[in-house]
Amino acid sequence: MFAAENGLKGDPRLQGISEAIRVVPHFPKPGIMFQDITTLLLDHKAFKDTVDIFVDRYRDMGISVVAGVEARGFMFGPAIALAIGAKFVPLRKPRKLPVHINSLLAGQLMRCVAFIPLCSSRRPSKNLVVIVLQNPEYAGEVIAESYELEYGTDCLEMHVGAVEPGERAIVIDDLVATGGTLSAAIRLLERMEAEVVECACVIGLREVKVVACLLLVFCVDSAGSTASHFISLWSHARLIVVVKDRSFEYEHAQAGAGGGLAEKDDA
Repeated sequence: MFAAENGLKGDPRLQGISEAIRVVPHFPKPGIMFQDITTLLLDHKAFKDTVDIFVDRYRDMGISVVAGVEARGFMFGPAIALAIGAKFVPLRKPRKLPVHINSLLAGQLMRCVAFIPLCSSRRPSKNLVVIVLQNPEYAGEVIAESYELEYGTDCLEMHVGAVEPGERAIVIDDLVATGGTLSAAIRLLERMEAEVVECACVIGLREVKVVACLLLVFCVDSAGSTASHFISLWSHARLIVVVKDRSFEYEHAQAGAGGGLAEKDDA
């Protein structure tokens, strides 16, 4: 469901947010209509309005965790978390979070090794291997969930202990297309026994066939009601708050060379 269908119809902020998001045709490959939020970040008013819409929604919901999906979820999540008095939990791509040394693979361990030559006045001796661990007390275990992309698979990771059982959480990302990334984020949080209240995105695509076992959608800029469309496709009744409807650009891309989703990969 888009935000214009949920109490924000006619809100002047929505047009400004929509106009601030640049669409780059056929990037990074033919048929993709890339949704460029960097122009939104350059517009102080539109950026603030975007954050304020989410803050107004979640301020009184008892949310204690805002989980942001790497990388563009990091641009909105911390501001929302600060405003509603919640902590921000980053959901990162593989091998980005620090972990205990005993959980590192040998190849990763070697990145922490320095080879120091020991020299005497006569000849250099054998190399001494020194393992350098910086702030090991801050390292921790991670859990991971994989998800399907349009052209492959990817993975999200989260620190064990970042979320406590029973905490109420929301997931923040910039765009929802197939819903695979948000599904993985929800699974991570629920493995820690958190209650995922909603997911929130800036940009939404109405007519993209989403994966099963996800959510119900709420978006902020809409030309008509399609809530029943999403309910029929998604088997779990959770809510995604999305600021901007990008159905037009998606349909244009389908008609262009190759077709394709609005780009979401952060690789």
